[in-house]
Amino acid sequence: MKRFAGLLAALVAFALTLTPAAHAQSTTTELIPGTQVRLTMVDGLSTSVAHDGDPFTAVVAEPVFAGNTIILPAGAKVHGNVSHVDRPKFFSMFRGGAAMNINFTSVEVASRIFPARMSILALYSGTTDASKQRKDLKTVEGVVVEPNRDVKSVVEDVTIGTAGGSLVGVIFSRVARGTVLGLIGGGAYVVAKKGKDVELPAETGILVRMDTTVSLPSSLIHSATSNGAE
Repeated sequence: MKRFAGLLAALVAFALTLTPAAHAQSTTTELIPGTQVRLTMVDGLSTSVAHDGDPFTAVVAEPVFAGNTIILPAGAKVHGNVSHVDRPKFFSMFRGGAAMNINFTSVEVASRIFPARMSILALYSGTTDASKQRKDLKTVEGVVVEPNRDVKSVVEDVTIGTAGGSLVGVIFSRVARGTVLGLIGGGAYVVAKKGKDVELPAETGILVRMDTTVSLPSSLIHSATSNGAE
């Protein structure tokens, strides 16, 4: 009997030594690099008024799961800033449009902020539904947003020599509307009639990819899920 009691006590002590480790493993959830998150812009951004350093906020549009466990609740805030703005250049050859470099800097859950880095994968009009994906804008290196024009590639694909006037009509038929095409010294040039600003209005949908690991307390996720993300 004493031997049984001693064995039972040893088992209990061993179980207690394991409990803290198991508890520690369950106290955090992680957003790992490569995780995709769907966001909605709270306020709009435009190169017509934005300045370097301007902050912006987006909210998580759909909860992010790992299996059946929520690791980022819908409604959580994502903060960022505008790091650089290029204004439209009204008569710049090939480069008449604007560009805006935006950085995502942190995730906020239940009023607590965690540093985070993200890259843009796609932009949408009012929703992250694939049918609403914006084709007029493109991203470069994940964060630079600029008008999506095919004018430059069209002209560079065709070399116009001294007898290139016969090709003008062919090229012009392929160039986007709102541009002027002509010849200078036998070379083609395309000038946008009007500079084009980058516009990301409120409710713009953004699909982003996590570029860094973000560890969030599980208790915080549970609280935000129960009460609504703050």
